[in-house]
Amino acid sequence: MTLAEIQEVRRVRSERITLDNEFYCRPRRRRLTIERCLEDYLEANAFDDKRSACYHCPQGCTNRNEFAK
Repeated sequence: MTLAEIQEVRRVRSERITLDNEFYCRPRRRRLTIERCLEDYLEANAFDDKRSACYHCPQGCTNRNEFAK
């Protein structure tokens, strides 16, 4: 493998999202794991919980789409 190929493999690995990754949740104003975000986002939308901060959250939707890739 060339150096460029090795760097590309490392870049792709570093971009993968795992359930343990943390991020700052703007609606909740705290750090969450991707796993907690997905659980809360899916639960709020499945049960139509409009009072939840996770209901139709654009950040939760983005996390879900990125994790699905």
